[in-house]
Amino acid sequence: MTKLVRWGILGTGRIAGLFSTDLKKTRDAAAMAVASRSYERAENFAAKHHIPRVYGCYEALAKDPEIDVIYIATPHSHHKEHTLLCLANGKHVLCEKPFAVNAKEARQMIAYARERNLFLMEAMWSRFNPVYQRAMQWVNEGLVGEVRMLKADFGFRTVWEPEGRLLNPALAGGSILDVAIYPLAMASHLFGLRPAAIHALAHMGASGVDEQAGIVLKYANGQLAVLASAIRTRIPNQALILGTEGLIWLPVFWRARLAVLWRSRKIPRITWGRIGYQYEAAEVGSCLRQNRIESTVMPLAESIAIAEIMDQVRAMIGMQYPGE
Repeated sequence: MTKLVRWGILGTGRIAGLFSTDLKKTRDAAAMAVASRSYERAENFAAKHHIPRVYGCYEALAKDPEIDVIYIATPHSHHKEHTLLCLANGKHVLCEKPFAVNAKEARQMIAYARERNLFLMEAMWSRFNPVYQRAMQWVNEGLVGEVRMLKADFGFRTVWEPEGRLLNPALAGGSILDVAIYPLAMASHLFGLRPAAIHALAHMGASGVDEQAGIVLKYANGQLAVLASAIRTRIPNQALILGTEGLIWLPVFWRARLAVLWRSRKIPRITWGRIGYQYEAAEVGSCLRQNRIESTVMPLAESIAIAEIMDQVRAMIGMQYPGE
């Protein structure tokens, strides 16, 4: 492992652009190459983000001997294919969420990475943001008492593009995989990997994907996670961590800049912070320098558990993707 972590960017969409911008804020890391199915798109992306090498196919990036780790930012439906391509060519991988279309794919990806002794992590960027981590520190310090409930939602109204990534079943669209994964990951972090019971309802849109969904998870000690997701409805995008002695409010929790802690008869604690993809990139770099093939902050067992919950939710609402 060289001192500089040399990144490849696989995909040239909006999130890949945000990641590449924030990567510049990370010490000892740099984007060295980018690939797209269109050389022109890759070239334009490289010029915008000052990336030296350009490839018009993903395989060429995967084979580049001067790349240490590849960030995969293609549609959900292609995460497994592109992760396996990179791993097969000896590259460590940070794969954008959702990690895979389903738990079966996630297990295959993880087994292959472990077989080849390569680092692999789901890019759950909210897990690494400082405000989120401070809120979880408050929980661990017992400042809200015993956490009994999580209420969290994430949604927005996208334009009607049935062939686009969000609304197309062939690209594993829908609210569950795209945005419900964030409140599900928070519930997993607070209450453990596997709920005792799962209940879900959804509205299926004209394109054949879930446009909005409500999910309730019950855990072994009676804790509840009441969650909502949407891609055609505007909702608050907030999280409330509710305990026996207080509560924590995280507005726009998935990219939280603010957290507020309320406790009875005490002045609220407020924390502000920055957001960005640089924090998950720094975690990857730290793991690689320590020769670790898995993050303890976002472990692979948790990615499997979240995928299993999403599988069960989709079975309940009748959301199946082509080829499953």
